[in-house]
Amino acid sequence: MRIKVSKAAEDLLKKKLGDTPGVFRLIYDTEGCGCAVNGVPAFHIVSNPEDLDITIESNVPELNFIIDGHRAVFFEEELILSTDPGDRSLRLSSNGQHYGMYLFPKDTRLQNQD
Repeated sequence: MRIKVSKAAEDLLKKKLGDTPGVFRLIYDTEGCGCAVNGVPAFHIVSNPEDLDITIESNVPELNFIIDGHRAVFFEEELILSTDPGDRSLRLSSNGQHYGMYLFPKDTRLQNQD
């Protein structure tokens, strides 16, 4: 699995990450969507990968992406992460479909510290 990150999306993600280390987890959120195959994509910033997470390659070595291996089936192998200049949200798409617009990475790093 691979994500091609646009320059505008790269800048937005680096700003959101700040100086604190973190990893961007692509999730497929099914809560409140009825069925497990109906969901919406989202990004969470986490401190560390979990056991079932797999790495998503990207064109930006400074940004690390992961996904739960069981959720990867909901996405195509080649993804595109973009945004409009000046926009504060992300768009996730592929050559075959649009997964979502107005994605705002949620920082869960502090919530997961014990």
